[in-house]
Amino acid sequence: MKSLVLYRIFSYFIIAIAAILGIVSLFALLIALSNPALLISVFVIVAVVIYSFSSFFFLLNGVDGKQQLRPKTKDLINVNAYVALVFVMMNIFQSVSVISNPGILNDAMKQVAELQNAKSPLPAGLMLKVMKGFIWFLLFYAVILGAHISMTFRLMKQYAHLFGEKKSDDFNQQG
Repeated sequence: MKSLVLYRIFSYFIIAIAAILGIVSLFALLIALSNPALLISVFVIVAVVIYSFSSFFFLLNGVDGKQQLRPKTKDLINVNAYVALVFVMMNIFQSVSVISNPGILNDAMKQVAELQNAKSPLPAGLMLKVMKGFIWFLLFYAVILGAHISMTFRLMKQYAHLFGEKKSDDFNQQG
């Protein structure tokens, strides 16, 4: 029962971030249309958003509402969960790399400062702190999302009966 409470907390956190990622992915798609190399990244972000909303739908309508869900819902969750796991692994790897080697972030900040050639609205020290905070947040989000995906798979096995086709009782009794 405690795991279901933790799953709910994670779900609400993930759905809030998914709403933001959904908006960002729309703008990223427009940019990616002019640079096709970015389409894979946009695809991964969209998969995370779809997973977040479909697993939230599963929680509200299936687990809580005890409603019968279409088998396609299970497929939607499964496919997007595996792509979201790629997102999780990439974020964990990148975050740990940057946190364990701060020189990477310092070099990146120097390159950004050189590209701007003008005064930045934020001082370099503050911008570095903001980036470090963002990297820690991404690590936290990736860990929560990974745990959520694992919990979702367990709950989908536990509530497998919710994904069956809804059968008409009248038809089954007559046949």
